[in-house]
Amino acid sequence: MLRRARGFFASNAVLEVDVPILSERASVDVHIDLIESTCLGKKAYLHSSPEYGMKRLLSEGIGDIYQIAHVFRSDERGERHNPEFTMVEWYRNAFSLEEMIEETASFISLFLPDTPEFERLEYRQAFLRYVGFFPESLEERDRLFALEVEPNLQASIIYRFPAEQAALSCVKDGYAERFEFFYKGIELANGYHELTDPVEHRKRFERNNLERLALGKPSYPIDTLFLEALEEGIPDCSGVAVGFDRLMMVRHCVDTIDEVIPFTWERS
Repeated sequence: MLRRARGFFASNAVLEVDVPILSERASVDVHIDLIESTCLGKKAYLHSSPEYGMKRLLSEGIGDIYQIAHVFRSDERGERHNPEFTMVEWYRNAFSLEEMIEETASFISLFLPDTPEFERLEYRQAFLRYVGFFPESLEERDRLFALEVEPNLQASIIYRFPAEQAALSCVKDGYAERFEFFYKGIELANGYHELTDPVEHRKRFERNNLERLALGKPSYPIDTLFLEALEEGIPDCSGVAVGFDRLMMVRHCVDTIDEVIPFTWERS
């Protein structure tokens, strides 16, 4: 399947790249805790995504790129989570969100035992269908989406997220330009029309650090090299991250990530 994945990108003229996994700078997400290390006498972090390094390459004009990367997230362990897992991430210049959705569906279909017709469902519509109302608070949305919505998504593309859930995507007409793929209740992919404004990025990073502190979590050093790349300019593009191990789960019709990753951490 690694060979087939690489063949997919080669046939679409997308270049494979390899960016470092260890950095003294960090990605800043409210809900993603990083694995810390020490290197050259300084605190360092294993990346949770190759995104920042790949976007620095985009700023240099490298063109369409992908990476099959091992990524790391602390304290994530469960039936579908392991602290170390494999992510397939790619970026396409001058790709609309719609084009990115179509290409992601084609990639995911390489792994599926059948070829389902993915239903497109707005984020709010998903709540109305499976919960009966749309929660006002983000915390309640996250909780109910995981408990009530996600298990019912058999072959679905969720889109038109509220603007406050934009993460690192653009916002248009009050909605985040992002999407997520679900298959048999498992999230497989998360894609964006990528935000390229360095000022807005810094605001979001600073806000995320404040929210982390409010939750009793440590703040992280903002990746200034990434912001400098944005200031130099990256092309208008769309990107997506796909969980390779989860694709292998659905390919082999198994229920836990332990069955497709041979060496995993014990679950508490």
